[in-house]
Amino acid sequence: MRPLGPRDVDAVCARVGARVAAAAQRCAMLEGTLEREALRRAVTSATPAWVARSRGRVVGHLATALVDGSRGRAWVPPDGASFDGPAVLAALVGAAAPSWRDAGADGVSAWVYDEPTEVRAWATYGAALTARRGVRALASPPAQGRPTGLRLRRVEAGDLEMALRLDRWGDPPGVAPPDEDERRAEVIDLLEDPEVDYLVAELDGRALAQVVVMPLPPRRGSRPGAVHLSAVAVDPDERGRGLGGAVVGAVLARARASGHAYAEVNWRTLDPRVERFWRARGFTPTHALVEGPLPD
Repeated sequence: MRPLGPRDVDAVCARVGARVAAAAQRCAMLEGTLEREALRRAVTSATPAWVARSRGRVVGHLATALVDGSRGRAWVPPDGASFDGPAVLAALVGAAAPSWRDAGADGVSAWVYDEPTEVRAWATYGAALTARRGVRALASPPAQGRPTGLRLRRVEAGDLEMALRLDRWGDPPGVAPPDEDERRAEVIDLLEDPEVDYLVAELDGRALAQVVVMPLPPRRGSRPGAVHLSAVAVDPDERGRGLGGAVVGAVLARARASGHAYAEVNWRTLDPRVERFWRARGFTPTHALVEGPLPD
């Protein structure tokens, strides 16, 4: 194990390229092409980053996208790790742990391909699957089934208190909700972002559901022309009426009409009903979020 150096860059880029191409062959919703110079710049500038070598060749690498000491997490992006077996990954995480800990992290979160072998490899040191990313094509109009009279409108800055109330509907069970000051700051940022559509679904003038929609910038691992859905939430007293499916169908139809080719969403796996909801709407899992403590 050693810090990633200039003589490792070509080998790491080759490993990442091979992983991306192989993953795209397994899952049609994954983007299988890479802009090589952008990848090289990303690998060269990654810090902190490590490589594992055996018998003169690179057998694994680990690069951190972000160490967020305020949240206690070190974040690893989808192409931030490669390894020839779980033992190599465990050694890389062990090598990285002291630097992560010094930066204020006590755990690691990694987006990996949604493949059982990858998830199991991260589980060898205690990381567990906590979320998935799913993608669906918008080549055909999505089913909407909108209840009669349901209307979507953009939430404006003057609707802040309503937006805060709606945002609380989306707090997942079994997970500590965010601090209210933190929640308020995040909602304000969304409302003030001109590229974000913060939408509320109303029936007879009453807010029943919300969804946040934003275009995805070009990024490794995502399809071009994709739109991201988040913060989908329905009034707890109105659940079971098909409102969530109706709102998502309407939003996907809007995205398709606006020229978007794909839609992405992240969902927590703690509630199997959430998993079933997104799969039933045509989203194919592409990535898994694994999270765990730092090894001693």
